[in-house]
Amino acid sequence: MEKSTSTTVQEPVQEPWHSASTSVAEYPASYPTGQNANIDEEAPRSAFSVVEPPAELSTLTTHLTGHSTDDAFPDGGLQAWCVVAGSFFLLMSTFGVMNTTGILQNYFASHQLASYSPSTVGWIPGLFTFFGLSISVQVGPMFDRYGPKGLLIAGTACYVTGLLLLAESHLYWHFVLTLGVLSGTGAALLSTVALASVPQWFDRKAALALGISMAGAGLGGVIFPFVLRAGFTNLGYKWTIRLLALVVLILGMLGTVLVKARLPKGRSKSTINLRSLKDARFTWLTIGLFGLELEVFAGLGLYPTYVVMQGFSTNTSVILLAVLSIASTAGRLMAGGVGDRFGRINTQTALIVLGALAVFVIWLPFGNTLVGLYMFSVIFGLASGSFLSLAPACIGQISKASEVGGRFGLTYSIVSVATLICIPIGGEMLDKVGKRAMVAYLGSVLIVSLGFFLMARWACLSYRWRWQAKI
Repeated sequence: MEKSTSTTVQEPVQEPWHSASTSVAEYPASYPTGQNANIDEEAPRSAFSVVEPPAELSTLTTHLTGHSTDDAFPDGGLQAWCVVAGSFFLLMSTFGVMNTTGILQNYFASHQLASYSPSTVGWIPGLFTFFGLSISVQVGPMFDRYGPKGLLIAGTACYVTGLLLLAESHLYWHFVLTLGVLSGTGAALLSTVALASVPQWFDRKAALALGISMAGAGLGGVIFPFVLRAGFTNLGYKWTIRLLALVVLILGMLGTVLVKARLPKGRSKSTINLRSLKDARFTWLTIGLFGLELEVFAGLGLYPTYVVMQGFSTNTSVILLAVLSIASTAGRLMAGGVGDRFGRINTQTALIVLGALAVFVIWLPFGNTLVGLYMFSVIFGLASGSFLSLAPACIGQISKASEVGGRFGLTYSIVSVATLICIPIGGEMLDKVGKRAMVAYLGSVLIVSLGFFLMARWACLSYRWRWQAKI
């Protein structure tokens, strides 16, 4: 899809729902003429930007390029791809560790916190993920206004300090404060900047760029389980966590050097603004992402425990989690390019269907067999890789470039509640109603999330359904 070179439409165009090849970017909310042609001139727009329209048009997306040079998305070049590389390292250190919390939880429950139930221990990684996402509601606007460097330095210091203190922990409240609160806060600073920086540099290739950067989370999910398992066996708990802190420090420093903001400091007027929820597309996407995070982090956190409960060894659980993470990394890379070609929300919707099928057709009936678990790890990994990587692209698609950080922050602060409660709920289900009921519950959450994404797609079409629309 070619980017528009003109900001003024002189002639009324054919209504977009009359064309089978229409993309969401071509749906005009209004036809600017005369005095309103320069609307919101000081705020840079993305190629998928939102104009504050009348209420009845609040679900339409415009494709207007602003008048500022900030609107000329590089969509490539050395600096843009350096930002992607920096985001890759930052997400490897944050979401990569979040994808590995199942290994940490299993170790805590078997050693320092063996006297606590799985659901109680589950609050610790749940708090880590919760703080890693919820504080983004403050970090997003700070990134828009002040840029990334100070946030990345503070985030790296906070994260590494939390891990070093975690190595000395032995009481329950120690783990809550060090991993859950302190490291989670540092992770929030790093991950929010990583997610918000890439959409400033990419427009037509946004999903591909975000998919590459989110592949860092998948790579971390592959490497960290083996590092932790080998470290716990050969180095002991303290030195393994210190090694993890060193890796996080190196990745944070690389991200700090490579990530840069494209918009001038202080230019953005982004704030914590609940008015964004008046945009029906944004609201449906946020609710849908809530469901996806509820399922994904519960699945990743409880999958090793589930495998062990089926009678397999701890090493098998680590290998299966690594296979899922490898497939997830491949899924992130493929979903980005496919999303740019066929539409980000379209691709996300199709992959949610694939993930639900993997749960109900493979995991639920064949979860007690090793072959079934390997098949599920591969197929669900390919599907779930997009759940997190395409989410920022979907949000950026319907947001002004100057509002991306603020909207990311608002979305993930809401979604963070799901990450807080998902593992304790799943752990309680494992204890009280059994493994099959937990798997059925996770699959049902995916079905509900699918409904919300379909509503978001419908809202992007101004509630006029077209299967061929690229959204």
